Amino acid sequence: ADTTPPELITTDDHRPHVTGNQLVLRFSDTGNLDADPIRKPANEAFTVLVEGVANAVTDVAVEPQAKTVTLTLSTALTHGQSVT
Repeated sequence: ADTTPPELITTDDHRPHVTGNQLVLRFSDTGNLDADPIRKPANEAFTVLVEGVANAVTDVAVEPQAKTVTLTLSTALTHGQSVT
């Protein structure tokens, strides 16, 4: 069994990025990423803060081949906002 969790890439062109209301997270390995909707993480498994204020996750999409998890947020972001 694959027991090594994927690591979030935080550098270069593959670092997390936001487009509108979607936050895309890219990982180093997809061994534990599963696109099966039955096993996808719950929206509540993620906490996203924009300028220190919670922005609810309304959907989670897992793309193992692209090594990404895309979080759809309740409110779109504007350029320059801080996201954690």
